[in-house]
Amino acid sequence: MAKAVSTIPRPRPAARPATRTVKPRTAEARRASKSPVARVVTRRDATNGMRRVIILASSVAVVAIMVMFLVVAFQTRIAETQMKIDKINAQIQAERDRYDALRLERSALRDPARLVTEATAMGMIPGTGTDFTTVEPSSVAAVLVSTGGVDPEYMSDSEDPLENYGAVKALIGGRP
Repeated sequence: MAKAVSTIPRPRPAARPATRTVKPRTAEARRASKSPVARVVTRRDATNGMRRVIILASSVAVVAIMVMFLVVAFQTRIAETQMKIDKINAQIQAERDRYDALRLERSALRDPARLVTEATAMGMIPGTGTDFTTVEPSSVAAVLVSTGGVDPEYMSDSEDPLENYGAVKALIGGRP
């Protein structure tokens, strides 16, 4: 198990000498001397505050990673939806083009000049004139009765619609 390392501050001398001489040290002398700068920190030396900082930092890192995954998932969903919208728009445009082509074909088929040539090819000839014939209303009524178009009861002579006008006005007292 790894142990934490902490530093201990060096005690400072009370007064510095005016001149200082530097002695060269060899590697063996450095290895032999103990460094008062570093010391081993035991488990009980680690404070609860440091543990809280570590837990908080790792929690923030986990939340940040989860948020990144969610953003990626949402972006993927948006891209899928956009692809569906593009496909539907392409279908709409294709159907609009088809509709325009059918309208063009219909207008070509209904062209009067084309109709005249087709009719002539079938042996039809244009009419020379128009005659209107009047039909008596009694003939129309007789045909309707014979074909069952009108109930014969209604075909009989009916009473005058204003015949009961006086009786109705007497009942309502002359009010409209």
